[in-house]
Amino acid sequence: MRNPNKLLGTLAGIAAALLVIFLGIKLFDGRSPQAVFVHEVIGFRALDMKKYAEDKADLSDKGTIEAPTGFKFPRPMREYRVEGMQVFEADPADDSKPVLLYLHGGGYCHNFAKQHWKALAGWADEAGCGVVAPNYPLLPLHTATEAHPPVLALYRNLLGRYPADRIVIAGDSAGGGFTLALAQEIRDASIDLPRSLILIAPWVDILGGDASLQKRDNWLTVEALPKFGRDWADGIDPKDPMVSPLYGSMEGLPPTDIYAGTWDVLYTDVVKAYGKMKAAGVDVRLRVGEKMDHVYPLLPTPEGKAARKEIAGILSGK
Repeated sequence: MRNPNKLLGTLAGIAAALLVIFLGIKLFDGRSPQAVFVHEVIGFRALDMKKYAEDKADLSDKGTIEAPTGFKFPRPMREYRVEGMQVFEADPADDSKPVLLYLHGGGYCHNFAKQHWKALAGWADEAGCGVVAPNYPLLPLHTATEAHPPVLALYRNLLGRYPADRIVIAGDSAGGGFTLALAQEIRDASIDLPRSLILIAPWVDILGGDASLQKRDNWLTVEALPKFGRDWADGIDPKDPMVSPLYGSMEGLPPTDIYAGTWDVLYTDVVKAYGKMKAAGVDVRLRVGEKMDHVYPLLPTPEGKAARKEIAGILSGK
């Protein structure tokens, strides 16, 4: 029979060694051990040419998905449709709380991921906000010209139930680009603008992406991104603000908070969008995550948790 004291000593030694490694990573790298793990393992080439080929061949109907389960939303989630588009909605805690219209990322091709629902449930709890999450039309069966009308109709629907100063529009990655494009569309149509925007690693130029950052980015590839982008545009000029809001006017847009990691190939384009918004007089803040990955506020890391908490504060008006 193995000596229990010796076994405990071995386990204690392993734990001590791991602690030293973790502290070393934090001290010399600056990132949490969780962030290092996510970068090296979880996010490896989530959107590359192989994935593009698989997604282009997937002709399944993405217009109907199951309601989220396994996430603790503080108020019941209901489902309805606007112009045929599936929408999930949970009410705000009271009449003083905001309503968050959230456009999910996924290369305009993928549906909601677990990290989307987890973040939305957390914000609904911490900020008391309502959540409105449309399952907007996706590639390869649908394109930008089919996705924008029902999402704009959904925003009009919300304006019929809530004042504009209680609505916040947010999105990540493709959904972040969609959010900025939608805000420009709302402004151009002389519709009441939302209280604010929150853009998480927004994809603002469908042909963009900084190749010099590719060696750092384990999520996106500058080779595949334009493929998804051109499919989404479907013949529209790639610099049309509907698909690449970086090239649209930033004048008169609502206050905006932008989150971006420096190890994201989209980072350079995000900084350009921030500069254009700043020059146009928009009340905009760029929150940079050093050595952070694409959509880092949604990732299961201490850095992501801190960013989500900060976003909850923004939603609460703090």
